[in-house]
Amino acid sequence: MNYQFFTQNIQGRDFICGDIHGYFNIIDKLLIEHEFNPSIDRLFSLGDLIDRGRGSINVLTWLSQPWFHAIQGNHERMLINVVESQSKDVWKQWQSWGGLWARGLDYKSLQVYYDAMVKMPAAIEIEISEGCNLGLVHAELPDKCDWHQVKTMLLEAPQNIEDNRAISDLFWTRAQPFYDDVRKQKVQPVKNIFHVFHGHTPVKKYQTISNRTFLDLGSYKTGEIGFIEIGNFFNG
Repeated sequence: MNYQFFTQNIQGRDFICGDIHGYFNIIDKLLIEHEFNPSIDRLFSLGDLIDRGRGSINVLTWLSQPWFHAIQGNHERMLINVVESQSKDVWKQWQSWGGLWARGLDYKSLQVYYDAMVKMPAAIEIEISEGCNLGLVHAELPDKCDWHQVKTMLLEAPQNIEDNRAISDLFWTRAQPFYDDVRKQKVQPVKNIFHVFHGHTPVKKYQTISNRTFLDLGSYKTGEIGFIEIGNFFNG
């Protein structure tokens, strides 16, 4: 499942959070602060639930919650690739990039994490009103992009999505927040979608370029996680 669509939440509120990296305790505090109601509200994550933070071990508890929906980030992709490849080199690379929380686990123990994460989509689309939808992608989209083409590409993607460079870029590309002002102005709005939210690239404060907003506040360094209520974000 590389793409997932959610209809409008007509009973409660929808929230989006940036990269968690195992710091679920921060998310807990934010949910309390915003009086999150799990019976009617929803929380969408921009990926990278795991690695760097010791709380990564708790990721399965979060993924089992019916109100919590997450896309894959590059760190979920690393765990998936470790299990699929059974490669010591891939394992060592993952460990050096934040997977130390799992150093006491073997491939068999990692399987339960793999089974949960391989089901996470590469992109999510959320209906917020009639004819108005949001997109969630972990890293970034090309400077010139059509959401319909992204969706088609994901739905037709091979099982091993790393074989498709364009899809791989959705997990790894890190450039647009570092553009100078002139180049940022040349980034075109993503067509056929109202707005797109991204994580992956740590920013000091939320950064919007065209109709794309980056929410990763660098949790593992700053102790802060990007967290917005969708309705409030667009109301100013």
